[in-house]
Amino acid sequence: MPPLRALMCLTSLLAASSSLGQEPELPPPPPEEEVVAEGPEPGARTLTLAEAVELAVRKNFGLLDQADSVQASHWNENTAEAQFRPRLTPRYQASDDQSLFALDASQRLPWLGGSLTGTAAYRSIDQVGPSPAGSSTDFRLALSQPLLRGFGPNTTYYDLRNARRARQRQERAFEVQRQVVAVTVARAYYAVVRQRALMGVSRQSLRRTRGLREASEARMQVGLASKLDVFRAELQASQTEDALVQAQATLEESKEAFRALLGMAPSEPVEPEASTLPEAEIELAPLAELIRTALEHRLEVQEARDQIDDARRTASLAKQNLLPQLDLTVAVSRLGFGAGLGDSIDQGDTQVNVFLSTSYPLERSADRANKAISELEVEAQRRALTQREQDVEGEVRSAVRNIERIQKSVELQRKNVTLAEQQLRLATLRYQRGLASNFDVVDAEGNLVTARSLLVGLLTDFQVARVQLLRVLGTLDLAAEFAP
Repeated sequence: MPPLRALMCLTSLLAASSSLGQEPELPPPPPEEEVVAEGPEPGARTLTLAEAVELAVRKNFGLLDQADSVQASHWNENTAEAQFRPRLTPRYQASDDQSLFALDASQRLPWLGGSLTGTAAYRSIDQVGPSPAGSSTDFRLALSQPLLRGFGPNTTYYDLRNARRARQRQERAFEVQRQVVAVTVARAYYAVVRQRALMGVSRQSLRRTRGLREASEARMQVGLASKLDVFRAELQASQTEDALVQAQATLEESKEAFRALLGMAPSEPVEPEASTLPEAEIELAPLAELIRTALEHRLEVQEARDQIDDARRTASLAKQNLLPQLDLTVAVSRLGFGAGLGDSIDQGDTQVNVFLSTSYPLERSADRANKAISELEVEAQRRALTQREQDVEGEVRSAVRNIERIQKSVELQRKNVTLAEQQLRLATLRYQRGLASNFDVVDAEGNLVTARSLLVGLLTDFQVARVQLLRVLGTLDLAAEFAP
């Protein structure tokens, strides 16, 4: 320590000697020291929260897999719809003495569950030896309609409805996953913001502890402090530097986790933009109203309700499958022979046939088991809906409690920060006037760092909790909440 600085310190202490043995009055508190957060790395591309969420929705690997599942469900639905479209199959056969042109058509009838099939064939026979040349035409149209088992829209549209429900299920799961990713991105975003602010808290604390160390060394030079005071100040400075190193490492980890959510490499120079700590203010509706909103809007609850309808349709089909098979078939055919195509059509013979067929297997163990299992599934889905509604209510209550806890804790922590600042000023003043060792200063410094760190964590946690509450309520609109 230079002698001049030690002399100045001693002069200051002698000037305050008249107040030795008395508690100093606390000076008017200076303006609250603002925590200066660390900024983004130079040259890094910065993103707002809205930009980060938009980028994650497009590039997050988990969402891309979910989007592929949605696309596959659309293809499966299209395949199920195809059974109600006309199917045309042209055929052509040729040999040395004849050739065949034919067109087969089939159509499944909507609602009724029957099927319509038709065939149009023209066969041309070339003259070979004494056999004359000629042609034949064959037109057939048949309607097959089940009257008991297999009749009605439930059986007819069963596969199509299942395909549509599978597509709807995938779309709902995709939307839920988008909301989860948005909340996760917000959490990662504010984790970086929090670590930057904690870095600022640590740097401010490091400046103060270094000043305390220099002051302790100066007081020891003039015999007003012991070596223990110097050791205590040096230990405090060392611990603060270590906390700063750990905060820097945690900040880098937070940035890498943030980039991973956006589908980027950990080394990609992308990070959240510089931002101030937001306030923790929100007005909550009554809890009962929030629960009703969640039960109405949550996609998981809607899916659970639809799964009850799915189980009922399956149970109805299983019950119908116990009926006998009774089919009505009406067939119209026209066969003609002639020297050419026109003659074979004109000379055709038309026939109309009506068939009624029935069958009933005596061994129905599998069908009865399917019916019993499907009825059990209806009850299981009802219980699942009740369980899901209870889970949603619990999630809403937990999210609301979390919001209220953070708001109350923020108010208390702001008071703690003010008290910790006053404690540090008083402890510093007492130490400067020789009324106490620097132990109280070190203790007050630790309290201030802890209070500010907790406040930073609460303010950032509140923003994540707010978005999480919207997701739990089922009202999180990504386009509106994260608008540019």
